[in-house]
Amino acid sequence: MENKYKKRILFLGMPDMAIICLSKLVAEGFNIVGVVPPHFTEATYGLMCNFTKSLRLPLITYERTMDELDFIHKVRQLDADIAVVCSYNKKFPPELLKTVKGGFVNCHPSLLPDYRGANPYSNVIINNEKETGITLHFMDENFDTGNIIAQKKVNIENKETMGTLFNRMNYLCAEFLSEFLQNFEQNTDVVSMPQPQGEFKKAPAIDSRNMRNFIDWDKDAAYIDRFVRALNPFISAMTNFRGVFLKVYSAEISDKKVKEEPGTICHVKDTLGVATGSGVLYIKSLQFGSYMISDAKSFIEKFKPQIGEKLGK
Repeated sequence: MENKYKKRILFLGMPDMAIICLSKLVAEGFNIVGVVPPHFTEATYGLMCNFTKSLRLPLITYERTMDELDFIHKVRQLDADIAVVCSYNKKFPPELLKTVKGGFVNCHPSLLPDYRGANPYSNVIINNEKETGITLHFMDENFDTGNIIAQKKVNIENKETMGTLFNRMNYLCAEFLSEFLQNFEQNTDVVSMPQPQGEFKKAPAIDSRNMRNFIDWDKDAAYIDRFVRALNPFISAMTNFRGVFLKVYSAEISDKKVKEEPGTICHVKDTLGVATGSGVLYIKSLQFGSYMISDAKSFIEKFKPQIGEKLGK
């Protein structure tokens, strides 16, 4: 089938954002001349490759690094007018950035320069932001620092989770990229502005490897509720109970004052109430060790936690 649009587009990305965006661009008739999946050591490599093959698009891969002469040559041979990037975890070397005449345009899920980094989704929820957004920007040799082309603001809902925000942002990014590329088809002179200099809010990775996904019970209940939602469902907020990991997926909060120290169980009727630095967190759904995810009532019936028992690292 003949493409609706003629400009030659190189696509680079990792699931899930990459699959959603690539699907839309192909469905709308954009001329994708090559797809660069993540490195073969990444868990999502096979998924991205199989999806690309299902669309009958050329795969462009590299053995070890993105500055390999063979890879640079293959990209240059595509003669792409522009490259679009949807979630990629490697810095692009200067040799690669010179291969596409229109530059490399990244879709970043925050309002840059705030929340540069690997996980804007969780960090904006934890920090109680009321809005976030999508930034299209040219790529340079660092992460998320290139000139800004355009931005769209997105409201953060009252009980937003990482999962709901992640899904909404992926589809909005696909829409935004489509609009940008339609404009690029008519006018290749893309206007952009340098990012301001200074200190800005960051978006570091949060996972069990860096222990950043563990609940700090000294924080107030409202903060811990945001922390739980910010890690649901992909990472999971964790604590320890009786020497076993316990993942918390959802909770309610109360400003009730209790005498128990932070991290102490203070309620075990139908729901699991835990004292915090200020207020009580009532856990609604959780996973204890290797058991199935359950509601708090089922957990209480099976494991019979007692008032006064402690949760913590």
